[in-house]
Amino acid sequence: MRIYAVADIHGKTEKVEKIKDVISQEAPDILVIAGDITNYVSPLKTFDQLKGTPIPIMGIRGNSDFKRVEGLLRKQKNTTLLNHVPVIYKDADFAGLSGTIPLPFLSKISFRETHFLDRLKPSITPDTILVVHPPPRGVCDKVGNRFSAGSIGLRNFIENHPPLMVLCGHIHEQAGYQFLKNTLVVNCAMNKNSGGAIIDSCKNMPLKVKMIQT
Repeated sequence: MRIYAVADIHGKTEKVEKIKDVISQEAPDILVIAGDITNYVSPLKTFDQLKGTPIPIMGIRGNSDFKRVEGLLRKQKNTTLLNHVPVIYKDADFAGLSGTIPLPFLSKISFRETHFLDRLKPSITPDTILVVHPPPRGVCDKVGNRFSAGSIGLRNFIENHPPLMVLCGHIHEQAGYQFLKNTLVVNCAMNKNSGGAIIDSCKNMPLKVKMIQT
């Protein structure tokens, strides 16, 4: 299966147009949005722009998204909210967690990480594709290339309950991918240089990642 993963659209029309271009060129099976679809504004414009997307969309809410984003992901045609409950698509197991796990700086919808991560445990297997907004501590998480701003709790969770891969964003300048032990972590944030990531996932085959350049 080919996954197109993005994060941090922040309601920008040019980013939605980039997403449509990449879908046309790369022919992914699914679009996964790891939060911050909007930017503290009404999400309707961005969701209207995404309506014509010819593939299914799965997503979570980030720290810049109103609660309404979750409702739209649940109710709109062709979109699915990933939040605690696992979703299977084309034999791939997805699980997600909306919100921003507490970071060194405050965010609008930070949550108590132990409680919410505990709720995820039953959903995680070695084949799970986990979608969260922040990266784990020490992995694609440097702010200003100076200090790590990822989640310690998320890192501990991944080490103790390792999924196949983690799709995240939040730290815009750290778009890229690394491995945390055997788990692939892809920071798919969209920025001036990055248009997200294409991931090819096939059972019993190595994962392949291509970062999209802008």
